[in-house]
Amino acid sequence: MKPIILACALAFAACSDPAPTPAAAPPAPAPPEYASTWYSAGSDAKGAVFNIHATRYGFGGFLRRNGEDGAYPIRVIHFSEGELGFVIPHINAAFLARKDADGVWVGEWTEGGKREAMPLAAIEMPAAATDNFVKFTDGRWMQYVCAGAGSPAILPDYGAGSSLDSWQQVFEPLSKVSRTCMFERAGFGLSDPAPLPRDVNAVVSDIEAFLTAAKIETPIVLVGHSLASYHVRQFANLHRDQTAGLVLVDPSGDGQDARFIAAIPNIYELIPDQTVTEEQVKACSIGMRQIVHSIATSQTPDDMDPIFGKCGGKDPDRAEAVLSEIASMEVVSTGQIKAAAKPYGELPLIVLTRGDYQKGMPPGFTPEATAKLKDVWTSMHAEMAAQSAIGQTRTIEGAGHGIQRDKPQAVIDAVTEVVTKARAGMTQQ
Repeated sequence: MKPIILACALAFAACSDPAPTPAAAPPAPAPPEYASTWYSAGSDAKGAVFNIHATRYGFGGFLRRNGEDGAYPIRVIHFSEGELGFVIPHINAAFLARKDADGVWVGEWTEGGKREAMPLAAIEMPAAATDNFVKFTDGRWMQYVCAGAGSPAILPDYGAGSSLDSWQQVFEPLSKVSRTCMFERAGFGLSDPAPLPRDVNAVVSDIEAFLTAAKIETPIVLVGHSLASYHVRQFANLHRDQTAGLVLVDPSGDGQDARFIAAIPNIYELIPDQTVTEEQVKACSIGMRQIVHSIATSQTPDDMDPIFGKCGGKDPDRAEAVLSEIASMEVVSTGQIKAAAKPYGELPLIVLTRGDYQKGMPPGFTPEATAKLKDVWTSMHAEMAAQSAIGQTRTIEGAGHGIQRDKPQAVIDAVTEVVTKARAGMTQQ
C-alpha cells in the first residue's frame, strides 16, 4: 500500500478525482457601435447631403453640396438630441439646426456673413456614399482609393502637408503594375482627425488599421515621399514579414535637423520658418479654432488672416495633424525608428534622390550651403539603402524634392522594379 500512496503523493492529479473542467472564458465584449446619420439640408443650389458620425474621440463628418464636385470636411461639430451645429472652414460656412416643439429640425445656413433658413431632414444613406471610405474600430472614417489588381499591393504615402493628389501622375500607371491603394492620413482630406501627437508609431498604427479595414493582403510594397519615409520604414521595421519592398522618394532622414545644423549652423536663417514645436501646434490649434468658430456667429474670417498662412490653411484639424507630424519628427519619431530598426535582409529597396538642389530653395541659399546640404542628404539616403542587403540609391537628374511630379517615370520604374523582385521572391517561397 505504501508504494501506491507514495505514487499518488508524487502524482496527485492521476490518483485523485478528476479536476473540474475550467469555466469557459467570458466572451470578448463586442466592439462599440458608432452611430452614423445622413442628412439632407435645402433643395436649391446650396442644398447639401452630409454625414455626421460618432468616433471614440468625438464626431466626424463631411458635406457634399449640389452642383459642386468633391466634398468638404466638417469640423467643430457639436451634436445632441435637439441640436446639431458645425463649420465648413474651406467655404467659410456654418450650419446650425435645432428641433422645434414638434420634433422637426429647423436649420440655418451661414455663408459669407449671410444667414438663411434651410430645412434639415435625416435620410437613408445615399447610394455609393461610403465607397471611398473605410471605418476603423475606433469609429473613424478614412478616405481612400484603390485601383488595379495583383499582388503585392502598392501603398504610396505622401510627404508633410501634402495629399493623395501628389501621386496623381503615378497612381494610374502603378495601378497597371499591381493593385495600388492609398489613404488620406488622419485629419487630411475627408479623413477624421485622430488624437495628437501624430508621431511615426501613431501613423503606422493607422496603416495597420487601414490594411485590415480595406482587406488588403500582405506583404505589400510601400512607397514613401519625404516625411512619409518615416512611416514606411517604420512599418518595415515593425512588420518585416508584411513588407515585400520599399521605394523611398527623396526621403527625410532620422534626426536630419541636427545633421543639417551641424553642417550649416545658420541653415534656419537661410531657410526661415522650417521648424515646428509642440507649443506652436497648440498655439495654432487654439488660434485657428477661435477664428473658425467665428463663422458660426456670422463673422466671416478674413481669408488673409496671418494665422492661416502661419498654420497652413483654415482647417484646424488638418493644421494640427500636419504640424504635429513635423514637430514629432526630430526627437520622438526618430527615437521610435531607431529603437525598432533592424536589418531588412534581402528586401527590395530603392532610394530615389533629387538631382536638383536649387529647385524650391530660397534665393539666399548659397552654393556652399547647397553643397553641404547635398552631402548630408545623400549620406542619409545611403544609410537607408544599407538597411537592405540589396538596397540601391539612384540620383534623378532634373528633379527637385517632388520627384513624383518632376520625373514621375523614375518613380514608376523604381516601384515596378521592386514589385517585380518582390513577386520573384514570393514565388520562390
